[in-house]
Amino acid sequence: MEKKRKIDSECRKFKDQWNIQYFVIESSNKALCLICNESIAVLKEYNIKRHYEAKHFQNYSKYTGSLRTEKFEAMKLGLKSQQSLFTKLKTEQEAATHASFRVALEIAKRGKPFTDGEMVKECIIAVAEEMCPEKVNLLKTVSMSANTVARRVEDIAENISSQLFNKNGHVEWFSLALDESTDVSDTAQVLIYIRGVDKSYEVHEELLDMYSIHGTTTGSDIFKGVEMAINQKNLRWKNLKCITTDGGKNMSGKDKGVVALVSKAVENDGGSKPIVLHCIIHQQSLCGKCLEMSEVLKSVISTVNFIRSFGLNHRQFVQFIEEIGENDLPYHTAVRWLSCGKVLQRFFELRAVIEIFLNEKHRPLTELQNNAWLWKLAFYVDLTKHVNELNLRLQGENQHLPDLYTNIKSFRKKLILFQSQLRSKCFSHFKTCEIFSHTTETEFPIDFAIETLSALKINFDTRFSDFDVIANQIKIFQNPFDTDIETLAPELQMEMIDLQCSDIIKNKYQNLSLLEFYKCLPLTQFDNLHKFARGLFSVFGTTYLCEKTFSKMKYTKNVYRSKLTDEHLKSLLIIGTSKISPQLQTIVSGKSQLHKSH
Repeated sequence: MEKKRKIDSECRKFKDQWNIQYFVIESSNKALCLICNESIAVLKEYNIKRHYEAKHFQNYSKYTGSLRTEKFEAMKLGLKSQQSLFTKLKTEQEAATHASFRVALEIAKRGKPFTDGEMVKECIIAVAEEMCPEKVNLLKTVSMSANTVARRVEDIAENISSQLFNKNGHVEWFSLALDESTDVSDTAQVLIYIRGVDKSYEVHEELLDMYSIHGTTTGSDIFKGVEMAINQKNLRWKNLKCITTDGGKNMSGKDKGVVALVSKAVENDGGSKPIVLHCIIHQQSLCGKCLEMSEVLKSVISTVNFIRSFGLNHRQFVQFIEEIGENDLPYHTAVRWLSCGKVLQRFFELRAVIEIFLNEKHRPLTELQNNAWLWKLAFYVDLTKHVNELNLRLQGENQHLPDLYTNIKSFRKKLILFQSQLRSKCFSHFKTCEIFSHTTETEFPIDFAIETLSALKINFDTRFSDFDVIANQIKIFQNPFDTDIETLAPELQMEMIDLQCSDIIKNKYQNLSLLEFYKCLPLTQFDNLHKFARGLFSVFGTTYLCEKTFSKMKYTKNVYRSKLTDEHLKSLLIIGTSKISPQLQTIVSGKSQLHKSH
């Protein structure tokens, strides 16, 4: 049976003489008629000739010789001009769409309303009218309506999430930081942050998901959101190393809390029970609140509120202190970590001015004449200053667990030093007390100070017991050269001996950061040690990222944007917090239609 012929096997090629003879050119392996712009699929003279004679011979046979050649060139030039016009239009539409995405990205990063897109467009056009009027019409094609910006934001957030999805597929270990807060519309928003580490020690901290709850916020309710995020974001429970929460009952409950449910899920997937931590910053803040400062703080807050809450009082007080070159009193805000110390310090510094002002207002504060009370005020000013310094050290992104735990251990030892020094009235680290000691003959309340410091130390020891449980792991991780081999797990012992006996590796440890040190270790020789180290690199010590994002959430979804949907809020937070750069060109090229503003 004779095989069917294939066009390719016939070696059909376009011949140059067909240009003038039939007014055709070659385009995409086809003959394109310059007269009617129709394509002739088969490159065969018979087909081309039949098309020309059937449709154009009568009108174009009159063109002969040089006239025919000129006509062909004119048609060819016209086609190129037409094609370049279409190309230009497509390029302009693509550029307008890309510009629209760029503006939407900047709006989302700053948490601005979608309606600001139109305002931005008007500003751009106003600038163009002054500086490059010929570009105004082109800039007007950039679509920046509220609906368009909203769609752009959704697309950008989806692109970032897809990139995170790909990163999650390569992690060896990951940890989660969870926290829950209520937005302005009374919707409970659960933030789920991931800290993932792959085998090349690439660490990424990203907002994995935001789960909105409109009903109860029990442990099982929150766990549903966490479980959904794990299943949808290319993660396995067995790779979960640690879960860090704010310590609330719905989070840390032994039976029905999120931690308990997560631990069961990990064990069911064949993984080891994850480390469970209560946020170090939150713990430290709670330790600070254990200080019984009501005797001092009550009078201070009452006085500050009297000055700041009444417009006339505040104006007169500001005018009064400006005359002597001083700054205003701050409000005390219980939910802000550093607020108490700043208020006490400023109150102590302005105590003489405040006393004069209160007397003029016929509202004297008798405590300002009580040196015993002033001693306690001075002591709390210094103590809260030390607590605040610790708090600032614990804050920040990409904090490794050893550094956080070192700060806590250091502060515990400082409390012991403070007790020893204050017993002998040594104010080396209590400068406010030292200053006050020169202005009064009243004795420093030693018993009160020692009792306060003892209570604070006991609170620190109790609240950070979960970190003490893993203290040995942290020590091995932080300094593998100062480790007792016999106390190690069997799979680490041989590798640790090789490590400690290598002077070259020890030299690298002394000259590199902890992350860079572990990166440079040979993979095959220290396989188990690498796995151990990558696990601890993934651990969240704090929920700082959650707290930071909640601040952004309250700014983004405020009383003026209370109708902002949960999905749009999540998109804005993903874009506003992510370190992953969105692939705008990929997003634009994936659009089947490029819409422009008319």
